[in-house]
Formats: sequence, C-alpha cells, structure tokens
Amino acid sequence: MTGGRRWIGWAALAYAVIIAAVSLGLMRLYSGAHERLDEALGQRLLAVAGSLAEMTDGQALLSHSLGDTTSNAYLRDLAEKYAALARAENLSEITLTNPLDQIVILSTSASLEPDSPNDYWDLDPVAVESAVLGKAAATRLYELGGRRGMKQKSAHAPIMNYVADGGYVVAIVTVSGSPDFFEALDDLKLGAYLTGVLVLVVLILMGVFLYQINLALARYRASILRQENLAAMGRMTAGIAYEIRNPLGIIRGAGQHLQRVLAEHDITDEVADFIPEEVDRLDHILTGYLAFGADKDASHEEFDLAAALRRSLQLVGDELKESGVTWRLPDRLPAAPVTGDPRRVQQVLLNLLLNARDAMPDGGCLDLGVTVAAGRVRVALADEGCGLGAVDQDKLFEPFWTSKEKGSGLGLAMSHRIMEDMGGGLSLRERTDRTGAVAELWAPLAEPAGPE
Repeated sequence: MTGGRRWIGWAALAYAVIIAAVSLGLMRLYSGAHERLDEALGQRLLAVAGSLAEMTDGQALLSHSLGDTTSNAYLRDLAEKYAALARAENLSEITLTNPLDQIVILSTSASLEPDSPNDYWDLDPVAVESAVLGKAAATRLYELGGRRGMKQKSAHAPIMNYVADGGYVVAIVTVSGSPDFFEALDDLKLGAYLTGVLVLVVLILMGVFLYQINLALARYRASILRQENLAAMGRMTAGIAYEIRNPLGIIRGAGQHLQRVLAEHDITDEVADFIPEEVDRLDHILTGYLAFGADKDASHEEFDLAAALRRSLQLVGDELKESGVTWRLPDRLPAAPVTGDPRRVQQVLLNLLLNARDAMPDGGCLDLGVTVAAGRVRVALADEGCGLGAVDQDKLFEPFWTSKEKGSGLGLAMSHRIMEDMGGGLSLRERTDRTGAVAELWAPLAEPAGPE
C-alpha cells in the first residue's frame, strides 16, 4: 500500500472515531438534558399537585362521593379555581378522580367528562398506585398512542380526609404538563441532530480540503524527486559525454573510410551505410540524455512514424530472430506524419522492441500496428510475455527504477519524456486477449503545410 493510500486509510479511521465520539457526545448531551428537563417538569408538576391537594377540602369530596348534592356548588367553584390555576401555570389539564372506582369527579379538560372513567390512569399504574397509597408521584414521559408529538407527563397527589384516628385518601388530583414543554424537548432533539449533521459536514469538508492538500504535497514531492533525478542524470551524463563522443567520432570516421574503399572497388553494401547513420543516432541519443538530464526540449521536424517503426525493425530484426521472436506487421501502413525528433523517437521504438524481446526469453510473437484516428497517430506493440504483474504503474516511468536485474531504469523514463515533448504520450497495460503486455505510444498528427 502506498503512502497516500495509508494516509487515506488512517484519515478515514480518524474521521470514523471523531464522528462516533461526536455522535455519542450529542446523544449523551440530549439524554442528559432530556432527563434533567423531564425531572424538572416532574418536580414542578408534583409541587403544583401537592399544593392543589392541600387546598382541596377532602371532606367535601367525600360528601360528593356519598351522593350529597350540597357539594355540587363546591365542585363548581373548585373547577373554576382549577381552570384558572391551569391557565396561570400553563398546564394541560387538572383532574380529580375517585380512587375507588377511577371515576372522574371534575376535570379542566374536555377530553375527560365528570362521572366517566379516567382511562389515562392505565398509562402509568405505578405512579397512580403510589398516590392511592398516600404518596404523591410523577409519571414517566410517554407518547399517547405512540404518535410523535403527542406526549404526556403527569403528577398524582392524594387528597386526604383526616379523622380522629388518622387520615385516608378520598380523591386523587392529577396535573398534566403543557405541550410547550414537549415542544422544547423536540426542539432539543432536533438541535442535537442538526448539530451532528453540521459537525459531519464540517468534517467532510475538512477531509476534502486535507485530501487536496495531500495531493498537492504528493505532486510537489514527485516534482522535487524528479528534479533530483534529472540533476543526477545531468551530472552523470555530463561526466561521460566526452568519453563516449570521442570513440563515436573514431567509429564514424572508420565507417566513412570503409564506404570510400567499397566505392572505389564498386562494391555496394547497405550494411556499411548503417555505420555512420547509427553513429549519428547514438550521438543524438547522447544529446537526448543530456537534454533529459538538463530538462531541455529537443529539436522538432516532421517525419513518418510508420516509417520509423519499419526502420527500427530493420535495425533490430536480426536480434529479435536470434531470440526466437517473430512479429506481425501489416504490409500496408497508413501515412503517419508527426512532428518531433525522428532519432529520439526511433530510440523509443528500439527500446520498446528490445523490452518486448526481453519479456519473451523463450520466444514469441510480437503484434505491431499503426493507426491514425482523431488527429493522433498510435503505435501499439503487444508481446506474449508474462505481463506487467503487480508493478505500480506510477513507478514504470520513474528514472532509475527498473524491474530488470541489469537495467538502468532510464529507457522507459526517457521514452516517456520524449513522447511528452512531442505532445503525445506512452502507456503500458496488460493484454486482454492473452498473457502479455501492450506498449502504446502516440503523438499528434502533423498538420498539413498550407499553401506558400
């Protein structure tokens, strides 16, 4: 795994931990606030219920439960006081209920009619049972019918009737919280959710920003490494240029002398012509190395890329055959004019042909092709070797990196740079029809010269 991928993996893990921590913190915040608000409402409702129990005449309620009609006026007056208190305290309802038969004595809510059963008692029998036994208690917070927004919380307090030997419960007063409180809880939950979403969005934006910074740093590091490699190449090639060019000059002179001798004896030998030409090509290759190391552009001229391919095959054909490598090339190739340095491009083609040979140590067939389409000339070389394997594609064109035991690591790097200088490119990929690799170079089609 590369450093960038490791960084992404660790960043994703860190983000997951942060998001989990923020989510847990928000849930704990909401849960704690919810419990405290719920407890505060319970204490408030208990205080109101206790005050109402103290101000309510237990003897009058007992008379009503025994059928004494004289208590009706008291109940009407009590209902008015309850209604006024409910409005003043912003309560949902206040209800008086007979603990024996659970029949409503009076209520400030239209949903509970006097002399009807108090169905709400079934929602929290624990708190009701506590009040029936003489101890005020608040119910838990629950939702009516499970519907969101229809919440209920009440407090029950006993109304006592005291006699000589003690007191007993004659009614239960129930006060219920206002819907405003439950809306506050919903707002709190919504706020927690929105905060979580906002934190998540901020983290995502920060992640994108940091990822872009990481990419920029990676490009900068690659550029620095490239400059260091180019500087190393420049120092290396500059040191050996003089030593190489002197023997090349001697070989070229010997080749020209051989041509003159053969011409004097009327002998024509095409191979003899290769010597000065190949010396010139080697000199241009050396110039290319120097230009590559110094990061300079080479000269450009128009030439036919298909012809350069045929010429390269002619030069290394014998080497390929000796290695058991054959090739397939169409007899008719399209005209493929491009603009660049033909000697440097020929070096690219020779490098790719020899790489294909090395990829097939036991021999094989090399499929070659030239296509012209969409304003580009493409040359493809498909071998039957072992393919690229698990080699990192980014490393293939790095200077001084090679998978060969005796390779210099400069061939593909230089070839890639040469094609880039022409406005084209070089790529390597696996074959799809069989085992092997495909090297493909391309360059823009040369524009036809206009009328002079």
